[in-house]
Amino acid sequence: MTTLKELLEIPRFSNIRVLNTHADLSKEVDTIEITETPDVALYLPKNTFLLTTAMAFKDDPKKLCAFIQSLYELPAAGLGIKLGRFISELDEEVIAFADSLNFPLLQIPSTVTLGTVSHQLLSYIWNQQTDKLYYALDIQKKFSNMMIKDADLQALISHLGTILKRPVMLVNPFTEIVAESRHFQQDLIFANYQHQQLIPFLKKVQKMDKESSFLFEIDNDNKLLVSVFPIKINAYFPYLLVIFKADQIPYPFSQFAIEQANTVLSHTLYKNLKITESNLQLRETFFYQLTQETNQIKKLDINWLDYGKDYGLVDSSTYTIIIVNFENHESNLIDKELETDRYHLTYEWLERQLSNHFENALLFPIKDTICYGILLQKSEQALKDKLYLIHHQLKERLPISLHFSIGNEVSEITSIHFSYDEAKETYKIVSQNEPLEIIHYYQTQGFSKLIENTPLGQVEHFCITTLKKLAFPINEMDKELRKTLKVYLESQCDITLTSKLLFIHRNTVKYRIAKCEELFEMPVNDPDLSLKLRLALELSEENKTNRS
Repeated sequence: MTTLKELLEIPRFSNIRVLNTHADLSKEVDTIEITETPDVALYLPKNTFLLTTAMAFKDDPKKLCAFIQSLYELPAAGLGIKLGRFISELDEEVIAFADSLNFPLLQIPSTVTLGTVSHQLLSYIWNQQTDKLYYALDIQKKFSNMMIKDADLQALISHLGTILKRPVMLVNPFTEIVAESRHFQQDLIFANYQHQQLIPFLKKVQKMDKESSFLFEIDNDNKLLVSVFPIKINAYFPYLLVIFKADQIPYPFSQFAIEQANTVLSHTLYKNLKITESNLQLRETFFYQLTQETNQIKKLDINWLDYGKDYGLVDSSTYTIIIVNFENHESNLIDKELETDRYHLTYEWLERQLSNHFENALLFPIKDTICYGILLQKSEQALKDKLYLIHHQLKERLPISLHFSIGNEVSEITSIHFSYDEAKETYKIVSQNEPLEIIHYYQTQGFSKLIENTPLGQVEHFCITTLKKLAFPINEMDKELRKTLKVYLESQCDITLTSKLLFIHRNTVKYRIAKCEELFEMPVNDPDLSLKLRLALELSEENKTNRS
């Protein structure tokens, strides 16, 4: 970018004089044109520095003001007028009008032709553009060589900081620093710099999703211009290239050079994403095999610890499956690209958070879903608190809400599918409605779940055969006998405890248990009979509604 101010500082253009006091010389100059046509603004490209003798505006300052207005609206970089041939000096009205717009009016010396001035200015601009192009291509070549040699993000950012001689950092979609140049360790200005202060500014740039600059106060004595460039490998959540002191970057830096660095960084990030996707496919297959209920005899023959060692599987006495899903209304409203971005970013977030909060916790994609499975390989006393923290910290950074469905613990690797099925059933139940809670535990279904496919008549027959008239008692005496029997069995056949729980005398308990044994023709504490009685009492209780 070449400005009028830079052109006027070149010795060979020192004879070009600024005519108005409030001229904005920071305007960019892309090209030089010569004209004597009053309506030329309709045909000029933007950022043109226009040269003229103003022949068409001789003795008509108002018409010249209108011409300046048309150039200002284009916008043009400025107007250079060769005084002396048609206009000896500009009217004060014209200069005042140009000042009101901060539009530059420059005087071209009468000793040189407009063609000569145009040629000299264009030569300088074109040479600068050529230098910048070669400079940018050189940067691209260096970065491309680093990328081919598999340089990581830290190496790329350090190299960019060295080239620009400015502090540079790369920030991920979670507004966390991924890499930073050496300036943050060596520059005293940044010694007390706090990244947290920068986050609100970065979040605004993320939402705008375009290049932006802002003034950032590191401390009371240091205010720096910061430029932020989005690097998009995701459709919605970009990485951010952050450059401090961007207004002080020396020649021959150009916007094109930054774009080249941005391109190489995006390719590196994209390559990393594809490596992650490949890894996810392998993990998905392993988790699918681990959690399948079929072919259990064959599964017993698999050395799961050996098969799963590359994925982090360890020998433990406790395994628990947690299914991670997204909030329902989010899944229904977002498009495919956003769903994909959210899926990958959630994996990245969970993978790091699990390693921070859990010992030997593993993360897997679940086949044919947009959910993830967490395998805990150790009992977690503060599980709920940790999951809440993971949920809230992610939601503070990105508009992503996670929910967790938790199965029961199992003690064998070959039983992990039970915990998975419980977590999956819990997920299905809560996904039918908008979940109010972040964390959902599996609710045990009771004996009825085990026999849900058994005909009701067979269940009733078992209860009546076992409990006889106590299965579905009608009179009050039989109801009291059933109640006493149930409490007695639950109290491990302890007469004293039963009497306390029922608020009756010990002899009453003895009498009623004796009546039960008379009915069953066996001692109630017989192991086989005791098991049948407990089961029949539970099933007959659960089937009262069906009978009624």
